[in-house]
Amino acid sequence: MNLFTDLKNSLVSSSGTNIQDQEITATFCFSGNLDLFAGHFPGHPILPGIVQIEMVKLVVEQARGIPFWIRSIRKTKFANQILPDTPVHLSIRLTPVDEVFSVAATLKVEDKTAGKINLILQKK
Repeated sequence: MNLFTDLKNSLVSSSGTNIQDQEITATFCFSGNLDLFAGHFPGHPILPGIVQIEMVKLVVEQARGIPFWIRSIRKTKFANQILPDTPVHLSIRLTPVDEVFSVAATLKVEDKTAGKINLILQKK
């Protein structure tokens, strides 16, 4: 399999976009046997940061029904490790600016913030 197939297969649930406030929520759970854990890190697998960024992009694409590309990664903070077979809850806030979206996402595992990601996404 590839990263994008693994992402889609690991998406457990997703809410639609609330048109008024542009909020989206989603939950992922990544099986420990996925290739994306293979080298990250042997004996102690954790979800790579690039996968966390791609999670955000995928959820926005599905909610909006159009493909995007990442124009820039403004800021990321990976605060806690995300282990295999652990539900990851995403809260995303979109702010449209001209032809792009400013995206602020928070990733949580249980009640702990696992990361914060701020992106600029542009329509393809």
